[in-house]
Amino acid sequence: MFRYIAGILTAFLFFGSVFGFLYILDQYDYVDLKPGVLMRLSMIPGWEEVYEAYQLGLEDMGLLQERKEALAAKEEALASEAEKLEAERQSLIEQLVALQEKEEYLALQERKIAEQQAGSRLTLQTGATSQDRHERAARLLEAMSPEVAGENLLKMPFEMGVAVLSLIEPRKASRILEKLPPEQSAKYMAAISGR
Repeated sequence: MFRYIAGILTAFLFFGSVFGFLYILDQYDYVDLKPGVLMRLSMIPGWEEVYEAYQLGLEDMGLLQERKEALAAKEEALASEAEKLEAERQSLIEQLVALQEKEEYLALQERKIAEQQAGSRLTLQTGATSQDRHERAARLLEAMSPEVAGENLLKMPFEMGVAVLSLIEPRKASRILEKLPPEQSAKYMAAISGR
């Protein structure tokens, strides 16, 4: 009796090891057992739809792959659109800074004319408005990337640039000064430390 049970266990172990080996080969794509096994299983009464379900699953996998590719294309389009919008935003900020610089220049010219004509009373009023303009320019420079802010700083009159840099947070101002040419950066740092 013991030999009979040992023989049955040996047969089960043999079949189990063969099936395990085939399963490992199937998992590492050395052998594709699924279609063949499913075709054999579909011959069993009541299991006729197993192979058809497998084929439908393969088709659905193709549809999922197409959807993934479509989503990746949409994501890429959205990323390029975001880059365009960021570039547009930067150009608008640059235009705004340029307009403020022109406004500053015109205000400076008006102030010189007003000083010549009216005296000290008008000088105090323009000083207050120039302080507001300096604060606006400082906020705009803080919003820009350090490279763009450095370019716009060089376009400003030197005194205005020093005033604007002194209003900016020191860490952001140092990042902007790092992007300037060394001579200009040293000139601005000397002027700011002398204030």
